Amino acid sequence: MASLSPLLHNFAPEDIAQLSTFGESLNFLDGETLIEEGDINEHLYLVLRGKLSVMKADDFGPQQIAEITVTGSLGEVSVFDPGSASATVKAVGEVEVWRISKDNLERLHDVRPKVAYRLVTRICGCLAQRLRDLNQRFVDGT
Repeated sequence: MASLSPLLHNFAPEDIAQLSTFGESLNFLDGETLIEEGDINEHLYLVLRGKLSVMKADDFGPQQIAEITVTGSLGEVSVFDPGSASATVKAVGEVEVWRISKDNLERLHDVRPKVAYRLVTRICGCLAQRLRDLNQRFVDGT
């Protein structure tokens, strides 16, 4: 799991082992939905294998707005502020993800606070980079 996610880069093997017990591995077939736009989501997902399509509905139907591949993650906002999913996420081909719920992330904090802190710090870094990217796109007019 560590070799597949930048969020877990440089985590000790024992920390990865502990972290993995707080989440679950899930498999999806081509076209299956992980997250439906508008549904409540309280999970962070790490893509271990395959590719995901992120789609947002507009007046013309669903539009693909992003692809997430191995080493990618999604749901980072949901573990801090659970709410309605802003987009639909579907598997493209066979996909394996690992997910952890907001509640289990809080339990991890109780058991291994340093591991939880490192993970949360990495999640915040990921969100900050996405915000920087959006700001740049806004400035560039794209």
